[in-house]
Amino acid sequence: MKNTFKSRVTKTILLGILLPVSLLLVALILSPQYFKTQTQTLSFAEPPKTVLVVFAHPDDEVTNAGLIRHFTDSGAEVALLTLSDGSANPNSDMGACSGHENISDCRIQELRTAATLLGIKNVITPMLPDSALYHHMPQAIEHISEAIRTLRPEVILTMEPSGLNQQEDHRTLFPAVAKSIQNTGHSAQLLLSTLPWPVSLFLPSQLPPSLSGSLRIFETSAPLREVKAKVAEAHKSQSRTIQGLTLGLGPALLFRWLNFETYSVVGNNDLTVLLKQ
Repeated sequence: MKNTFKSRVTKTILLGILLPVSLLLVALILSPQYFKTQTQTLSFAEPPKTVLVVFAHPDDEVTNAGLIRHFTDSGAEVALLTLSDGSANPNSDMGACSGHENISDCRIQELRTAATLLGIKNVITPMLPDSALYHHMPQAIEHISEAIRTLRPEVILTMEPSGLNQQEDHRTLFPAVAKSIQNTGHSAQLLLSTLPWPVSLFLPSQLPPSLSGSLRIFETSAPLREVKAKVAEAHKSQSRTIQGLTLGLGPALLFRWLNFETYSVVGNNDLTVLLKQ
């Protein structure tokens, strides 16, 4: 009798633990699809002819690879400006860098391979020191401003002010882009890569509430998701980091779950507000 009672108690406790955990997992799995139904779709009156993509590191383009490839497929001239040399990640695997003397050369070659997959011919690599962009803000602004003057982009794509994961170079990126736009006096549609719910519960946005209505989604088709996975896999030296960022699922499976990208669409008038955040 005692053993039977203990067995029933144990089963009740286990059920009390497993049921909420199971419901939470189901909610997390389904919530991106619910978020997608509640969020407006990113659309353009006409496909942009020129697009400038600005990121801090080689591999930062992976998150937005679906929209970037969509732009090149639509005939847009896309320039990818990656500010740093990507040398600071302690988890970089030099074993994947056969033929390269240092990690910087390896990462820039991986970036160029990724750019080819995205249909990008114009890759700009100033090679500023990784994890030190804040201390090289004037040079970053100079390079971004020069790219804006040269390309005259209709669309500029970069990260939102939080940098998505609060990494210092990522947080430096938005003010550098915003100040470059202001310095050049150029008017463009600004797309800020933004994390969707429920990911944003753990990595919150720094966009002000006044811009909450600017959130848009770009749904990635199966071919675009395949490209995204290949772009991630092109960064072989960063495989350990990418595995962590994809929650251990790997790029292909993660992009099947998060089958859309999230952007905040802002204009030049919003830059001053955003720079105060």
